[in-house]
Amino acid sequence: MADTTGVIGGLFQQAGISLPSFSGIGSLLLIILIGLVFAGGSIFAFVLIMNNLKWNRKVKLFRKVANRIIPVVDDKAKMERIGAGGDLWLQTKKLKKTLPRPKIEMDKNTYYYYEREDGEWINFEIADIDELMKKAGVYYVDEDMRLQRLGIQKNLQARLMKETFWQKYGNTIMMILFVLIVTICLVVLFQKMTDNWKVASETAKAIEHMAVSVSELSRQIGGGVVPAPTI
Repeated sequence: MADTTGVIGGLFQQAGISLPSFSGIGSLLLIILIGLVFAGGSIFAFVLIMNNLKWNRKVKLFRKVANRIIPVVDDKAKMERIGAGGDLWLQTKKLKKTLPRPKIEMDKNTYYYYEREDGEWINFEIADIDELMKKAGVYYVDEDMRLQRLGIQKNLQARLMKETFWQKYGNTIMMILFVLIVTICLVVLFQKMTDNWKVASETAKAIEHMAVSVSELSRQIGGGVVPAPTI
């Protein structure tokens, strides 16, 4: 077998053809496999993105279950053109339902439908309950719900919303500090005023003493007061 392979190899070499090695063939196959995987992943991602862009509408279906209107299905949908007139219809993805173009939009590209007893889908919007109650003249208060809300709020305040030291006594402490600061300022002010009063009193006494000294000095120089001459 080895001789046969050597002879075949010699014939190819004489013909000027070089046979690739097994390692080169393995590397080539690996590169081809990686390229195929990358191409397949790219195609899958492209199809997925295009599919999401195509099915870019949302449909929420409501039904009457046990005398209650509840949402039962959330589905994706797409808009498709019909004919050359530019008309559109809505086609759902999971439910395979074809509907006329909806006119009431509850959110961006989101439509609500109600399925009647006869199977017809109706595009609707949620009514303003307050407005309906005002028109009907109804004032309804759920006392049980109000009491439960008050009880829950009190329980949360007792268990989870405990007041911290500063929240409980912060205002009192700040008021005491404010009174102390004002008292200290008033004491300092009164002390300064007392000192000023003392200085003013001493200054007045010094001026009075100086006036007496000047008067005595003038008497000594002038011999006292000269009486006015009489005629």
